[in-house]
Amino acid sequence: MKRFLAAVASAALLIAVAPSAWATPTATGTTAVGLHNSYTQETAPWLVDVLDRDPSMVEIDVWANFFFTNDFQVGHDPGNANNCSSATTYEGLRTGSRNQNLAGCLRNLRLWHDHNPGHAPLVVKVEMKNGFDGRAGFGVPQFDTLLANTLGAGNVFSPANLKGGYADLDTAVQAGGWPSRSALTGKFVVIVENGTFELQNPFDNYDTDLEVADRLIAANAGGTLASALSFPAINGASATDPRTGDRGGARKPWMVAFDGSAASFAGFGGGPYLGGKYLVVMTDAHNVAPAIDSRAPAVADAQARVRQLGAIGATIVSSDWTSAEILSYTAS
Repeated sequence: MKRFLAAVASAALLIAVAPSAWATPTATGTTAVGLHNSYTQETAPWLVDVLDRDPSMVEIDVWANFFFTNDFQVGHDPGNANNCSSATTYEGLRTGSRNQNLAGCLRNLRLWHDHNPGHAPLVVKVEMKNGFDGRAGFGVPQFDTLLANTLGAGNVFSPANLKGGYADLDTAVQAGGWPSRSALTGKFVVIVENGTFELQNPFDNYDTDLEVADRLIAANAGGTLASALSFPAINGASATDPRTGDRGGARKPWMVAFDGSAASFAGFGGGPYLGGKYLVVMTDAHNVAPAIDSRAPAVADAQARVRQLGAIGATIVSSDWTSAEILSYTAS
């Protein structure tokens, strides 16, 4: 009974909020929808099935295979287990062999992009399950080269594009902000974050987001920032700015993307997270009280959840929702 009353109270609160409360600024001026585990065959038979529903974010889990196949693999567990096609044309993306490596999945994205050059900006969220290892040829520079060779460097909105003439990314975000959604038409934005296996590995104390930040610092100092195509994303909701300790100091100005539990963000209270100036992904949006279905909620309920999280600074709201009507929705 207590849970029921709490849910009713929360729902009543949402209904009572004035429409203007949803207009709080976010990083790009909008809040859009992403799909968790976009790459799995349980989510969709083919990756293009997801892309054609116009999500604003797809998620890819990546394993660096150091010892056997010597490549970046895509799957929830080690090995290639995914809905990416071996096709070489957009028309063939629902044919061919599935279970491709990361290069194959990225080529699917490129074929879709070439067929839809005016697509809405698409965030590609990469969870590096077991992290990078530059010593074995699986470092961030190699990852960036792979992005350039598949997606095409000119199709990616990169850290150098955000930085412009400012000293660093944080200065750029504070002064000019992220570009508007319309200004990012036809672009990919690649964010990379720590993997679950990596965080449990006692022999790996150099987390993915730290490696990506250090890559940006070194590239900027060496005059090669244009070759760095991915942004580090700090994974884990925090009520305050998480850029402290290892993520503070010289790294802080290069970390402008965040990811974490939507329910946690919603529980912090206050206005837009970190002033609404940063790219913020809020995951498992269905779990925010009152919880809604994780796969097929009523469209109106999902869209109300997007607006609710937009009010606290979400750039992307992520769940397992697969409906095109939900995935293509944006709130401003």
